[in-house]
Amino acid sequence: MRTRWLVSLTSSVLALAACTGHPADRSRQPAAPLRELRDVVVLDTVHGTDVVDTSSGAVLAADAGEIAAPDGSRLYATERAGGETVLRTRDSATGEVVARTSLDGTLEIRVASVSGHAVVLMRPLARSEGTSTELAMPRARTTIVVADPSGAGSPRRYVLRGNYEPEAFSIDDRRLFLIQYLPAEAPTAYRVTFLDLGRSKVFEVFGRFKTPPERMPGVRLEQVYDDASKQLYTLYTNRVGQTYGGSWDGYGSSSDGDEVSFVHVLNLRDGWAFCAGLPRALWGRPLGEQALAAAPDGRSLYIVDPMRSLIVEMNTRTLKVVRRASVDLGSLGDGTVSAQIGGDGRTLFVGTDRRGAPIVAIDLASLRVAARWTMPSGVAGFGISEDGARLYAALADEVRVVDPASGKELAELRVPGVDSILHVATPS
Repeated sequence: MRTRWLVSLTSSVLALAACTGHPADRSRQPAAPLRELRDVVVLDTVHGTDVVDTSSGAVLAADAGEIAAPDGSRLYATERAGGETVLRTRDSATGEVVARTSLDGTLEIRVASVSGHAVVLMRPLARSEGTSTELAMPRARTTIVVADPSGAGSPRRYVLRGNYEPEAFSIDDRRLFLIQYLPAEAPTAYRVTFLDLGRSKVFEVFGRFKTPPERMPGVRLEQVYDDASKQLYTLYTNRVGQTYGGSWDGYGSSSDGDEVSFVHVLNLRDGWAFCAGLPRALWGRPLGEQALAAAPDGRSLYIVDPMRSLIVEMNTRTLKVVRRASVDLGSLGDGTVSAQIGGDGRTLFVGTDRRGAPIVAIDLASLRVAARWTMPSGVAGFGISEDGARLYAALADEVRVVDPASGKELAELRVPGVDSILHVATPS
């Protein structure tokens, strides 16, 4: 989930049109809404975050949130009010504000828990500090605020010696996992730690097999949360000789100076972390050219690299690569990659934002291309309905709704500046 600044309601104009009808000027003559759709989609746009009812095309909420819960079910936003920060919570399925609370000082939200009972806030980044994934901002001390979005209880403020960024809450909300950057004022590596929220102390996170934690140089490329396994997967490259210099002596180290890529696995239920090595063929790819997709049953994680025509399957229990296949993905080109697994776990959908790139449907039993569906523009992101019957694809200024079994286009949502799909919900 990515942070986006807020936007006024008037900046997004949406219309829903059945794809079977193509009036000459759809901007002036939008077709009637397709009533069979019943989902609510949360869209990340260049303007902000919009919550859209697909059955009517209505914008249920703009300015909907800066941060989404790991499962997408809630959206959080902050705004300044005098010397306070107002924290607002929306239900993704309805767009309604379900909680609002005020906090002292000027803060912005960084991380939300799966439960919805805790969020982390920190001081806003100065514009000069940026939000680069390449290097951590130097600092000797880190102040974080943990609050209940409902306003129940008093916020807790923690001042930590060292350079930390919040990563995720444990499932029980008792621990806050942190990325610690080392050295604090001139970062060259990181390690995973956790803050015991009750004891106000930071501890090291050990490996899955009780192994001591490692210090690693690493640049984050992609991240996905899997609710089935309660694990957070982050694709990293060590960028040897570039960002951090030197070599990485951890799992899957390279003796010849290659950039080593790996998946960092953080289990939010049991509290362990592990670096899972990837085949050499996946090493050294830049931001956006690989994508992660977790299977609905939580047992597999797929890494997709269209430029190298490669798909790798990792068993999420053993954290070993169990399959790899060369797949003809060349028509996707060199754009930013998106991937989504269908609700039945049988098909992997891959697309890129390169103009004219199709959606490629891959049969996961054979790891072979099952179909290619032409799109009018590249795909910037996917979403899947809760029942698995509708695939949502974010294109340039629109969202196409597709039958994932046949590729038939069901409808389109015209959305100026749509960037990705954060969540799809089906209200009961």
